Amino acid sequence: MTAANGKKKDHEDVLARLVRDLKSKKTLCRVKDYAGVSLEQLNQHVKKIGPLVHPTLGEQPCFFVDEGRFVPFRMVVFGRSVIGPYICKVLLQWAAWSGHGGRVTNAQGEYVLDDTTLRVPDVAYVSRDDARQLNEAQGWTRGGEPFAPTLVVEIDTLTGPHSKLDALDHKMRIEYFPH
Repeated sequence: MTAANGKKKDHEDVLARLVRDLKSKKTLCRVKDYAGVSLEQLNQHVKKIGPLVHPTLGEQPCFFVDEGRFVPFRMVVFGRSVIGPYICKVLLQWAAWSGHGGRVTNAQGEYVLDDTTLRVPDVAYVSRDDARQLNEAQGWTRGGEPFAPTLVVEIDTLTGPHSKLDALDHKMRIEYFPH
């Protein structure tokens, strides 16, 4: 084996390990842990083999790098993108009507639940008291202390052959609300 073949084999091994980890780890993969694999190489590989499927995150068709981690693009299907805004509207109306206030986020709002677990629920609510206690880093970056929303809505298929009920149950009980 030549030195060039050895380097190519090492690179393929690192890429294979990254793909395996992206399909199975519950945390985001740090770029520095997969030396020699660029974002472009990863996305080309995923495009060639098809979306990676994670038991909790679902299909991961491509990635971007944020704060040194490979982050999957969240592909929101039409049904979710139609239902989510209605839920946001009702939740905002409830927050105003009830006097509880608080903040409502849609599928663009993300929550760092621990040092490495990032979740992007379809709809989430953070109580007024919790929202006021967030520091600037928590509200505007991923650099603050982790926190979970008060209420989470995940829109997905819960019955039939493509049911995500078990994955959603695990995500709610273990990741969002482990207490």
